[in-house]
Amino acid sequence: MRISVIGSGFGGLAAAVRLAARGHDVTILEQRDQPGGRAYVYRQDGFAFDGGPTVITAPWLFDELFELAGRDPKDSIDLVPVDPFYRIFFDDGVRFDY
Repeated sequence: MRISVIGSGFGGLAAAVRLAARGHDVTILEQRDQPGGRAYVYRQDGFAFDGGPTVITAPWLFDELFELAGRDPKDSIDLVPVDPFYRIFFDDGVRFDY
């Protein structure tokens, strides 16, 4: 069966992998110039900003998708633990680490 997936965010890509693993002919349609949906980086004034998810709380889901695609995630991605997960700076100088 031929199936079109609209959007190449995490959900669209995961759906496409699962459908292709079941033998479907999948086409992904994306409006932007690159895949990723809201998981993108934009640059301004020499800084890089994450436009979407920055913390992966369920890495085993990536392992599952790579396995369905017949690939080893270690060949494509390197998940690195960070501490803190993120740091927030307030205009009064207060800093919050999570």
